[in-house]
Amino acid sequence: MEIAVRSSSRALTGIRVGTTPLLAAFVLASALVHAAAGWLRATPVYFSDEYMYAELGRSFVDSGLPLVRGELAPFPALVYPLLTAPAWMLSDVEASWRIVQLFGAVAMSLACVPVFVLGRRLGLGRGLALALAALAVAVPDMLYAGWILAETVAYPLALAAVTVGVFALAAPTRRAQLAFLALAVVTTGTRTQFAVLFVCYPVAVALLGLAERRLRTVVREQTLPLGAVAGVAVLAVAAGPARVLGMYREVLAVDVDPTLLVERMASNLLVLGYAAAWILIPGALLGFAVALAVPRTRSERAFAALALPFVAALVVEASLFATPEHVQERYAFYALPLLGLAFGLYASRGWPLRILHAGLAAALLSVTALFPLSGYTPGDGKTHSAFLLATGRLEQLVGDSAGAALLLATVAGVCLLVAIAAATRPRIGTPVVVAIALTLSGVVAAGAMSFDLRNTEAIRTAMLPRDPSWIDRTDAGRVTLLRTPGGARTETLEQLFWNRSVDRVAVLPGAVRLDAFQADDDRVAHDGAIDVRGDALLVETRGSWVELRGAGLLASTDGFALWKPAGRPRLALLLEGRYADGWLAPAGRITVWPDSIGAPVAGRLRIELSVPDAVREMTFSFRSPGRRAVEAVVPGGETRVVTLTVCSTAPWRARYGADQAGFVGSRLVSGRASAPVFTPNAGACKAPKPPATTL
Repeated sequence: MEIAVRSSSRALTGIRVGTTPLLAAFVLASALVHAAAGWLRATPVYFSDEYMYAELGRSFVDSGLPLVRGELAPFPALVYPLLTAPAWMLSDVEASWRIVQLFGAVAMSLACVPVFVLGRRLGLGRGLALALAALAVAVPDMLYAGWILAETVAYPLALAAVTVGVFALAAPTRRAQLAFLALAVVTTGTRTQFAVLFVCYPVAVALLGLAERRLRTVVREQTLPLGAVAGVAVLAVAAGPARVLGMYREVLAVDVDPTLLVERMASNLLVLGYAAAWILIPGALLGFAVALAVPRTRSERAFAALALPFVAALVVEASLFATPEHVQERYAFYALPLLGLAFGLYASRGWPLRILHAGLAAALLSVTALFPLSGYTPGDGKTHSAFLLATGRLEQLVGDSAGAALLLATVAGVCLLVAIAAATRPRIGTPVVVAIALTLSGVVAAGAMSFDLRNTEAIRTAMLPRDPSWIDRTDAGRVTLLRTPGGARTETLEQLFWNRSVDRVAVLPGAVRLDAFQADDDRVAHDGAIDVRGDALLVETRGSWVELRGAGLLASTDGFALWKPAGRPRLALLLEGRYADGWLAPAGRITVWPDSIGAPVAGRLRIELSVPDAVREMTFSFRSPGRRAVEAVVPGGETRVVTLTVCSTAPWRARYGADQAGFVGSRLVSGRASAPVFTPNAGACKAPKPPATTL
């Protein structure tokens, strides 16, 4: 079969004049909708990514370097923070954030342009190509347009790279090949995952050569890009893959059981199918097949040869670090417009192979019936899927995860039945199927946005004061955050995002590191002294009660206290596991430090304990070295006071525990505890037994 080759210069140079206003309208409408949705977000919540990109953008403005909290970030993909850096020149964090959101909405909406251009290059009619371009900016993952994420730039760039890659394969001119290489470099510099472009292109060359039965000729045609890819590989090996990948270097050590990887891929493919509304999938699979086996033009075969390994690579990447229930749609949604184009190739042929199409649809219908979505909910660690966020909103409306899953499976089944029926009337079937896909994508996108807006509002209400930049407003200078045991990671990152003056992090023993970036492991001296840099100290108090010496309290909010040190700050008392709202963890530790090196710590420590009415009674025990355990039995609905004798020539420590525990929200707690009160008393060490009392 003779394969027609179109002029690459014509394909690369333009869009028909009459089409330009329509594409511009698509971009403008999409940008306005997603900018408006983004501006309704109360606060960023996708941490640490949104904080990281904001911090990198700020550092480019302040220093010209990719710094996070004053240290070079081992982050290789810097295109997005470079592009958004000008927005962070403003002193107002919220104004900068809103500008970044507007930029993201416009940038991500440009994805419709390469989809239309590629659709026309593949021979699709103008109307169908425009419809598929609209579908590209209606996918649920356009939700990310209002987030501070590199997806906003990577989405159009990745689709542009695939488009130009098809040009370079179909008509191997130096111009097209250089354009592909340039786009592949920039796209990889936006999101490191797109280094797979340098792998997929040689695979596409091999597929194209084998399908045309002239592999050597095709390889000779592609000497320039193949040589460049080989050169990039050599440079990466010479520089050290771990150094090139930076914070993503753990991918080099990944050891995934093949069976588990298949399960993860199945989970990602299932959710991706739902995100594509299922109705396009049977035709898309056949579209890839016919484009590769019996293409009408060389561009069709080039598209299939490049898009298939690219989609496969995206799904594998999304599955490497997931679990079967943990979906990473965020890494794979770039495949959705390519599936739409593959469907277009099938539909433009008049829906051939109808029996096979019906069989595929029936098989997919069985999949939706056998594997419900009730196990995939947008809980902790499962928010990497816009579709699952929409599912979460549906669950809220229905009031039952199983009912929501049944409803989604029913809709999927109806869509697949419509796909089967549409094959019998191709002229009507194509617009009907595309219209349904557009409608369902829009509905799912609206559901995801609704879930996100409610979530961000709840998080801002729970974790931030009325003025989220309250630390910056104090003009305290450079502030160091002190992580304490039990501190909430998301809440702390909220403070760092909204307050640019918080530019260092120190971590107390027993506390968890915040993220992969700068943090000083802070040792506590004999007298409680801690080494912190900066002019002020922001202390987490959400999960621990903290008292300081040598510092004055400047301001506080629920979960945080801002201190101004007078010299070197020192810890006086730390009650780990005592939450800001008074709930007490089932177990923890109390530490009291002396007021100077060599001095004893002596006195009485008083704590009021109470338990909920629903509990008959609860027993608390306190154990300190060299002392017998003290137990307090607290009846339900009542309060008891525990007074502990503190006597030590070193920091005094005691462990506590309760014999019962239950959940309050997501926290496992026992009873409630008042703020501990330590009263120094030199005679405590001379006091006769008992060493502690309960009243």
